[in-house]
Amino acid sequence: ICKSYTKNDIEEKKMPLRLGYACLNTVLRKQKPPVFCSRTCRLDTVKEKGIEHAKDLGRQNVHDLAKLVEWNEEHDIKFMRMSSEMFPFASHKEVGYDLNYCKDDLQEVGKLAKKLGHRLTLHPGQFNQLGSKTESVVESTIRDLQYHSQILDFMGLDKDSVMILHMGGVYGDRDGAIARWEKTFEKLPEHVAKRIVLENDEISYNVEQILPTCKKFNIPLVFDWHHHSINPGSKPLDDLLRQIADTWTRRGIRQKQHYSEARLGAVTLMERRAHSDRVKSIPNKPDEEVDLMIEAKDKEQAVLTIYRDMKMKKVADGVIWDPLPETKRVVDRAKPTKSRKKKQDPEEIEEMDE
Repeated sequence: ICKSYTKNDIEEKKMPLRLGYACLNTVLRKQKPPVFCSRTCRLDTVKEKGIEHAKDLGRQNVHDLAKLVEWNEEHDIKFMRMSSEMFPFASHKEVGYDLNYCKDDLQEVGKLAKKLGHRLTLHPGQFNQLGSKTESVVESTIRDLQYHSQILDFMGLDKDSVMILHMGGVYGDRDGAIARWEKTFEKLPEHVAKRIVLENDEISYNVEQILPTCKKFNIPLVFDWHHHSINPGSKPLDDLLRQIADTWTRRGIRQKQHYSEARLGAVTLMERRAHSDRVKSIPNKPDEEVDLMIEAKDKEQAVLTIYRDMKMKKVADGVIWDPLPETKRVVDRAKPTKSRKKKQDPEEIEEMDE
């Protein structure tokens, strides 16, 4: 069970609403040379060229992370989710490696973020399943969470730098899956467990279904507005928001929420899950003490557009590019498609991180 904090222990963080984006900066990604933090390679390449090849990619990703933080500072964005793909195959069972080789580099970026007052978080991928029935999946999940935790610890980031998880699969028995999740959580090393926060999802676990676990183990709950609109449960929203805020207050961590909107023309459940390029509005008031992650395909452009349209902050001329025309671009998942194997592009990996 994670440590609770009394009112006197809680550091005052009186600052208005902050907006952030996930993983990839579209302006920097399009530069020559591009700046991004998810350089990766194939496992076959690692076996052919050696693990030092993957480590070199990781170091390049960390160096570019500093450039992302500096760009964000120039544009008054002080909240960002880092890419989980910074260190290719670091948590892999066969070729995984420790991050000590890059500790100094991570520490420098952490110092920069702290100096500028930026909040950096991580969102381990949805293949992480603490409640899985398969022992190898649980073991893989624990390795991956230790990897994510090591990034944050080596950067020297405080308790606001959390790792967002979903409860995971139901496996035909939600209560049983939750019990397994809780049992595994209790066995996690303290430095890993204290970073974990739980997010409601749009399919398997709504807020009502994960709140008991959050309260039992003193885990903050990340409220995802879009997921809640799809999978709301039955309790009044105001009551849920109050209880959610309490999960953060008890830990002395600034609250974090997610916001996104469905793509134009989305009707079915699967279509509504996909995020739009930008968002038309936000659910929070400007004076709310919340960090709101804007989960949109256009990344920092979505944040800057809200800054401009809602007159939240001044945006420099020429930074916002015109969005693509609003057309119906949802995928008809009812039609079968040929499966095809292809090398995964780093930008596609970023969409997973989102």
